[in-house]
Amino acid sequence: MNVWLTLEQALAARDLRIAPVRAGVPSPWSEFIRACFGVKRIAYSLVDARDVDRSLATIKKLTGQESLPVVFWNDERPRSHWLEQLLLSERISAEPRLLPDDPYERATVIGLIAELCSEAGLGWHRRIMMIERLLTEPRFSERERGIGKYLAAKYRHSADTVENSTRRCEEIVAAFAALRAKAQEYLAGPSLTALDLAWAAFAAMIQPLSEELCPMKPLWRDLYTWMPGATPRNEVEALLAYRDRIYRAWLPLPVDLG
Repeated sequence: MNVWLTLEQALAARDLRIAPVRAGVPSPWSEFIRACFGVKRIAYSLVDARDVDRSLATIKKLTGQESLPVVFWNDERPRSHWLEQLLLSERISAEPRLLPDDPYERATVIGLIAELCSEAGLGWHRRIMMIERLLTEPRFSERERGIGKYLAAKYRHSADTVENSTRRCEEIVAAFAALRAKAQEYLAGPSLTALDLAWAAFAAMIQPLSEELCPMKPLWRDLYTWMPGATPRNEVEALLAYRDRIYRAWLPLPVDLG
């Protein structure tokens, strides 16, 4: 069982501390960043970032935003963006290298990760699709609809539509299917990179790992599950099998959601 620091304890501590989403659900952003530090065997403490009233007011004061994960390293400023967090992992430990040295290859890997992690990426648009389900499907209770309203107020832009989000997700999955079809041992070449870890984490938003490997509340397992229609099913299955391979080879199983 993990020992979680309070935010007050974390701010007074040193070394590496990670404040992930703590909701019994595999947040892809949290799982990706934990994987980046984990494969490098960089020890870290987990942080429950919520205040006593369960808000994220202190995190917002510290970082200017109120989303997790947030990463703390010694007395440096806290980092709340996935790229800053990834670069920090590269600075703390050089092995295994998660970004190529060649500038073009490096930019390509970071750009492909952005298609998963960034605003308007797969994670963002899958979240829009889940919000739409929570707000419109009659089988969901008022409590679950309240979750949808909270997420919509926090993340949904006025220009976001479920049709556009579905189209973008289809495009991104198709791009990764094409990448996997021509890939060498790993998505970006002969060795593991952060792109492989990002895909492993964000593939949960197509189909989570099995209940045995990643216990989840039924609500979130249902919401996370989506089968793309524009990419042939066998290619989607190949991408999911690749995710499984990365987890078996590099990441601890079962997934520990705290």
